[in-house]
Amino acid sequence: MKTTEKEETRRRARARERSAWGRFRRFSLPVAMVGSAFMLTPATVDGEGFRNPPPGSFNLGRAGGRIAQIDDASAVQQNPANLADLTLNEFQLTPSLVYFGAEFSSTNGQTSKTKDPWKLLPNAFGVTSLFDGKLAVGIGLTVPFGLSNGWEENSPAFAHPTGILRYQVPYFAELETINANPALALKLGEHVRLGAGLDVMWSQVTLKQFYPWLVFPGSAGTEPDGRIKAKGDGWAVGGNVGLTWLITQRQRLAVTYRSPMTVDYSGDFQINNITPTATALGVTSQSDFKTAIGFPTIVAAGYGVQITDSLRVEADVEWIEFSRFKSLDLDVGHNALLFPSTHIPQNWRDTFTAGIGGDWRFAPNWVLRAGYQFYQSPVPNSTFSPTIPDADQNVFTVGLGFHCKRHSVEAAYGADFYDSRHIRNNQNPAFNGDYQITVHLISLAYHYSF
Repeated sequence: MKTTEKEETRRRARARERSAWGRFRRFSLPVAMVGSAFMLTPATVDGEGFRNPPPGSFNLGRAGGRIAQIDDASAVQQNPANLADLTLNEFQLTPSLVYFGAEFSSTNGQTSKTKDPWKLLPNAFGVTSLFDGKLAVGIGLTVPFGLSNGWEENSPAFAHPTGILRYQVPYFAELETINANPALALKLGEHVRLGAGLDVMWSQVTLKQFYPWLVFPGSAGTEPDGRIKAKGDGWAVGGNVGLTWLITQRQRLAVTYRSPMTVDYSGDFQINNITPTATALGVTSQSDFKTAIGFPTIVAAGYGVQITDSLRVEADVEWIEFSRFKSLDLDVGHNALLFPSTHIPQNWRDTFTAGIGGDWRFAPNWVLRAGYQFYQSPVPNSTFSPTIPDADQNVFTVGLGFHCKRHSVEAAYGADFYDSRHIRNNQNPAFNGDYQITVHLISLAYHYSF
């Protein structure tokens, strides 16, 4: 059958589109990998994946010993069993301030650093004692995971159009969480305390990244880059339990368990400055956005000793099941052609923390706290991402509290020493380079007892 001129024109147009799509896929694969890398390493300040520092000035001040001997309302989060030992009703407001800064130097000499390093984490706790101290009811509002990170957009590594990270990683990424944690605790005889709580967590993720429209035929580099914004939120429900054994009047052993949770995020994906060729291929300015993040199981144990009436010390260990995070799946609806690779390997590994902490009541109404804790990073070199740099860390903390009648105030500081990361064999070669991380942790607290 003879081909008409109109049919021949359509055939040639389809051939051009297929050729353009092939080139587009080859170029945009790393963009997809890193665009989704925001989800693999959501913002964090702790060198252990995406966990935030322990909430509360007590917990930061003696970070390495905060499970067996915790004796304020923040036990809701750390070990609900110890709520049973509180004899007064208590309300506690304890915000944290975090300074997180990172510097990147690529193997080709390009550099960048993060901006807006200060972050605020609000936390609050309350507890009431019932039935002559046999039962306690508490609630906590915390930010257990998250924070945000942004790179300088005009730095050499993000410069247009040759910056090695410009099209390979989000210049802004944020993970927000709010966890409501009601808890119950009761005394089982003279020596055993048992507590359990419910975790109801809301979470939101936001990603902003450059997109190179020059991958499409007809784009000579004169079109402005596209800017991607992906934003979604979701809910998850889990639980936590704690058991404290009073071995003697001066010795305590405690174990805690926090269940894993998975948040399924849904929201909107937006991209601007769309070229005519991209429009012809079906790209639109907005589509659906979906992904999921699995938060880890956490098991902890602590042993504490009351050395004198004014001095006590505790050693803790934790196991964190980050191996649940094997891969990340990214769904941007009918704009999926922008991200041809939607299954991104992560291969995170289980980690541990270990530390020691204690406090000294050196004067009436005054207490001094101190601690040390080692945190292991779950992120291997092969899947490391500059979205939020992560490394093993050693944290040294100190805290000071003052109590007067129904009121008490407390402050704590943590000096967080991250190991340098020297990445050379990453699954995305653009991420190879050297990373230096600087972190400072501050927590303030106001308690009111009644």
